[in-house]
Amino acid sequence: MSFHTTAFEPAGPAGPALLLGSREARRSYGRAAVAAAIENGLLPDELSALLAGRRVVEAFPVAWRESESDYADRAVAEMMVAYLSQPILSQPIG
Repeated sequence: MSFHTTAFEPAGPAGPALLLGSREARRSYGRAAVAAAIENGLLPDELSALLAGRRVVEAFPVAWRESESDYADRAVAEMMVAYLSQPILSQPIG
């Protein structure tokens, strides 16, 4: 057996400490994702229900070194999956 000292850069979602440096950067990523979600057909009240009181970057964390536009695209895709995964509420007819 040998001992490996190779270090790898994180590839998955970043932890809270690595999320983003400044508050303004987090807001910028969040605004981009919200705008993209609405542009792609998600209604504001549907988005609010998905987020359940969380910020976008909390509900859908930014991945390591992800650009703002890449994050917005990925976050919208994850929002749509979450939206479609919700149970359908039956409404009484008539």
